[in-house]
Amino acid sequence: MERKKMSLGRTAQNNLFMLRLIHQAAPGLAAAGMAETITATLAEFISGTLLLRFALNGIGSHKSFAQVAGTLVLWLTVRIFLQGFLSLYGKWVYPVRMTRVRRDVCMRVYQKAARVELGCYESPDYYDTFAKAMAECANRAEQLIQDLKGLVYLAVSFSANFVLVICVDPVFLLFALIPVLTVLLQAKRNRIGYEKEMAVREENRRKDYARRTFFLADYAKEMRLTNMPRLMVQRFGESGEKVAKILTRYGRPLAFLGYLIEECNELLTALGATMYAVWRTLGTKSMGYGDCIVIVNSIDNIAYSLMDSADVLLKFQENALYIENLRKFLEYEPQLRGGEQKLPGDGDIVLENVSFRYEGAQKDALHGVSMRFGAKEKVAIVGHNGAGKTTLVKLLLRLYDGEGCIRYGGTDIREFSLSDYRDMFACVMQDFHVFALSVADNVMLRSYTSGEEKTVEEALRKAGLAEQAAVFPEGIHTLMTKEFDEKGVQLSGGGQQKLAIAHVYSKENRFVLLDEPSSALDPIAEYEIYQQMGKACENCGMIFISHRLSSAVMADRIYLMEDGRVAECGTHRELMEKGGKYAEMFRKQAQNYEE
Repeated sequence: MERKKMSLGRTAQNNLFMLRLIHQAAPGLAAAGMAETITATLAEFISGTLLLRFALNGIGSHKSFAQVAGTLVLWLTVRIFLQGFLSLYGKWVYPVRMTRVRRDVCMRVYQKAARVELGCYESPDYYDTFAKAMAECANRAEQLIQDLKGLVYLAVSFSANFVLVICVDPVFLLFALIPVLTVLLQAKRNRIGYEKEMAVREENRRKDYARRTFFLADYAKEMRLTNMPRLMVQRFGESGEKVAKILTRYGRPLAFLGYLIEECNELLTALGATMYAVWRTLGTKSMGYGDCIVIVNSIDNIAYSLMDSADVLLKFQENALYIENLRKFLEYEPQLRGGEQKLPGDGDIVLENVSFRYEGAQKDALHGVSMRFGAKEKVAIVGHNGAGKTTLVKLLLRLYDGEGCIRYGGTDIREFSLSDYRDMFACVMQDFHVFALSVADNVMLRSYTSGEEKTVEEALRKAGLAEQAAVFPEGIHTLMTKEFDEKGVQLSGGGQQKLAIAHVYSKENRFVLLDEPSSALDPIAEYEIYQQMGKACENCGMIFISHRLSSAVMADRIYLMEDGRVAECGTHRELMEKGGKYAEMFRKQAQNYEE
């Protein structure tokens, strides 16, 4: 409803907002486009109307062939050179500059997407705005340019033909004013068309998701080992049926309104003007043949200019509706903001009575959690699934802010720059992703630069992936996955985790945070990884989450979490002597390994 009631002022603001983005990316592009349109429109009017009128009236007044042909040849010469410049602009200059505009606008969206807090991706309303902004960010820039050019075309065409009609017979203007009556019908048609587009887009997103499950590697195993293909085909079919119903619901009124608009313009304007022109030419003999032929065409041009100008203005409104999503997204100010306090040289991370609840949840994911992570300590966080371990990691990294306080070196972490604070961690998450980039890029997780080969190779060696990487087709420059290169390498689950862990060894860290990064490794490989990690983290803190308690033995301190709270805390020996939940869990896992 807010979209439908968008004010004229907001419509203008949104289009100006996009116009500023275009100008910043390609200064002068809009002005050049309008100049090109003016030139092309006048050239079209001269060739198709004025010269035709000149030639036919010349024949009627018995002018010589040389007089008529000389003027035509002169204009043809001018038109040849003029068309060359127009073609050069349309096929070369404009596409290149428009590509830069699309790139610049999309980069703004991507940069903002990288800054917004994680919670935005978990909010249906925000994610819907984000998805629409992503879908339209490039198209709307070009659409606005085309709308501006369309408006200029109509203005120039209307002005040229209006002057011609006034010179021939002002009465013809009455026929040209008839399309004004259809403006309200066109406005209603555009509103219905926008509603239809939004409804169809929503269902198409559902169809696209079902379609993706059949070709994305992430779903390949489940789609072959379960009955999900049948369910996804069913969902795809249901969405397709809903799209058909939406098209049916909106198609009838759109067809009816389109019929009314076309008939008003065709019958009342074109036919009426033609009959009056024929009467003036044949009945009263007061108008030349050339005037009779071109005046009807000019009336059509004036009529359609009036009609289409209203349509173009409504397109600006429609464009503003789409730009609203983009503008809302780009103007969104992330709630997670950093301060200007510089990070201390080192320090402990201390949580004091920290609680957190996800939006829409019925209870806290974390409640009254207090912990300490020493600058050079190895701290394990263990517990069953759903105990709050991963949520704790998100708060430690300031992907969320909760209640209570988290301090580093005695200072609230909200006082530090977000980028500086997060950069002191090297993280390997359970749900990490391998990028379709080179091995080196995946290790560094930034742009790989020449001269860093030894850093990458050493990181791979420490992660246990050096021997495998040595036989890759292009070594550390081999692309991961086969998405862009048939020679690309697809690692196993364990290999991917080793590649992710290699990042830890690629930089100096204050804390290493491991959120079950070895879940795809066997217990022996996991033990070796944690032993290597322990050695690598002698000069920094290490925080690791693992469901295998055997890895917690090496920790200086262990926190057992349960229902979002700290249930037990101590060293492995202390907790085993205590004989509580940790000891019970450890013995059960040990018994499973023995069996």
